[in-house]
Formats: sequence, structure tokens, C-alpha cells
Amino acid sequence: MKEIVLYYLWQQQAFNRENLQTIDGQTVVVQSGGILNTNAGPDFSVARLYIDNLEWHGSVEIHVKASDWRRHRHHQDSAYERVILHVVWEHDQDVYRSDGTMVPTLELKSRVNSSILFRIQSLLENVQPSIPCANLVNQVPEIVKIAQVERVAIQRMERKANEILELLKSKKGDWQGTAYHCLLRSFGFKTNQAGMEQLTQALPLRWVRKWYGNSDQLTDIFLHQAALSQYSANEKMLVIPPELENKQLNPSVWRYSRIRPTSFPHVRIKQLAILLKQWQADLSWLLQIQPVEYYMQQFCTEATNLGARSIDTIIINTVVPLLTAHGLFHRDDTYQQHAWLCLKEIKAEDNKVIRKYAGLNFPGSSALDTQGTLELYQNYCTKKQCLSCSIGTAVLKKQPLFVS
Repeated sequence: MKEIVLYYLWQQQAFNRENLQTIDGQTVVVQSGGILNTNAGPDFSVARLYIDNLEWHGSVEIHVKASDWRRHRHHQDSAYERVILHVVWEHDQDVYRSDGTMVPTLELKSRVNSSILFRIQSLLENVQPSIPCANLVNQVPEIVKIAQVERVAIQRMERKANEILELLKSKKGDWQGTAYHCLLRSFGFKTNQAGMEQLTQALPLRWVRKWYGNSDQLTDIFLHQAALSQYSANEKMLVIPPELENKQLNPSVWRYSRIRPTSFPHVRIKQLAILLKQWQADLSWLLQIQPVEYYMQQFCTEATNLGARSIDTIIINTVVPLLTAHGLFHRDDTYQQHAWLCLKEIKAEDNKVIRKYAGLNFPGSSALDTQGTLELYQNYCTKKQCLSCSIGTAVLKKQPLFVS
């Protein structure tokens, strides 16, 4: 038995609730099981229930064994003083609050149908390499899939935005420096993301501002700092400032396997240099609410020859997270809403993972759908977090959930 299974059983109230009693014989009536707490403290908050006809409001703590209460040192943590019910799979020890009163304990072991446990085990131990419910998801209504994909798309946007806010903190509140870092990382796409991130340290934005007036010179300094001088036309004429001399990258950071020549690092760097000259090294527009066509036009020039798919990917991985982070920072929902609308207007991405879900009739009409699909795959399906997923929950509900 795992605690995550008990979380599911408690959330869904998937056990026999007839004549529900604590281990010392007090009657229990559950009005609300509470809200799952993903932070520190008891597992469920704002629960409401009756114990011996007395109404209680507070927290519920879940354990496999009652003795886990002391093993996890909850008896020494004041946050657990508000626990009104201790829900355990197996009661092997009474537990007490600091004032000596016993915490009411409910044991579930004899109240759960073995069929639901078998169903959960089958789902979590499915040999499917990536999507545990692949053989069962056709039973799930389309609206459930849509809702789950949209929910995790929001989680993905906020997770990326929080990473940007941490980056902003390390850059001491410099939004343009943060945008520059995100932009270069996006230009590395998946294969050379790490190398492009290192390049932000080897050639900071303040130095780009000194050279942006001459795109050839800016390209040469970028290539030099990236250890790709063999692709520079004027390497011999380049004068490297002392501050940058020892910041040149190791050429081993660049990857060339399984990417087309049009996506090689030196090609992306040249495209980036042209754009930075065009923008006069001013990246403030990345933090402004504009129509999605405006963002596309900023990247779409004959000189760079960036493809439509590449531009979409850069907007998804740069503009959308920056807008979301800007909105969270300033507590202005209009930025998050606009980022959401941008994803809805951008075409759906296409890769091996997304095609798997398309074959299972998952939504895939826009980048919002595909971003949600990628998040579902990376943080739910491959990690088998089925009990935290509304699709997994819907699959399990197709079977009897409790003893009659």
C-alpha cells in the first residue's frame, strides 16, 4: 500500500461508508473530505465531518500505518494540532496530540473492495512504456480529456513562469536580461539549449548593446564567444574586450547529431545576431501584450530565413512564459490570459509524443492542446501519476469502488 493510493481513496470516498467508526467506536459522517494539500502540513485541509454527532472543521492526515505519525515526527509539529481525523490503512498504534488527547483514527483496510485495489495496481504497473491508460482511455468522455489537458497546460505555463521568476531574481530584477536569457535558450531549441544558455554568460546583453549597430561585428563576437570562429568571416579583425577574453565556451557544448544543417548552432547564432540588430538590442517588446501576429512578424525576416515552425516554437518557449511570468510578478491576470490566447492561436506542434496522444483521440487543435499534452506525458504519464489525473480517475470509476 502507498500513501498516494490512500489519497485517492479518501478524495473519492472510495470505501464502504456504512456504519463508519473510529477505532475506539465513535461514529463518523464525512461531509467534506477536504482539499489535497501539496505543500507542507497535513494532507487534506478544510475538511468537515461529524464525530459522534459533533461537527468538526480542520485537517485530515493520511498514513499507511498509524505509527507513521510518530515516525514522521508529527507529534512535535504544531501544524498537526488541527488534525481532526487520522485516516490509515492499518491501525497499529494510538496517536496523541501534545495536550494528551487521542487523535480520532479511521482504519480503511477492511472497508475497500479488493477489485479497486487490483484496478489501481494494474494501472500503475501497466507495462505500457509511456501511457499507462492507453488501452482504457477510450472509455473516458472527451470532455474529461479536454479538461485535464487544459488544466495541465496551465500548470506548464505557471511552472515555466516560476522558473523565469527565479532567473529574474538571480539577475537582480533585470527583465531585459532575463528575456535575453530566455530568447537564447529558445534559439538552442531542444538539442543546443544548454550551450545557448552558457552563451548568455559568455556574451551578456550589455555587450550586445555595444555592437548591435553592426550586425557583422555582432555575429563575429557571438561566434567567437561560442567557440565557432571557423564560421566567422572577419575573425582576424575582431578585437575582444578583456572582460570577455576568458569567457569563451568549450566547443564540446554544441551538438550536431540528429539535427538538420539549417539548425546547426552557428546558423542559429547568425539568425539571432541579425534579429538583435533589427531590434536594436531592445527586448522590451517581449514583455508587452501584442497580437500574436506581431510576435511572429518580429521573427519573420528574409535575412534570417526562420521557418514558420521554428517561429512558433520560439514564441511558445519565450514569449508565452515571459508574459505569464510578467503577469504573476505584477499580479496582473491580463498577461496570463493573453499568453493563453496566444497558445490557442498558434498551430498545434507535431512530434512523436503528440502523435501518440493524437492516436488516442486527445485534443490537438492548437499549441495550447499540445503544450498540455506534453505536460501530461512528462509529469503524469511517464511518472505514473494516474491517481492525480482526472483521466486516470475516470478510468478507475468504471469499476465498483466500495464494498456493498
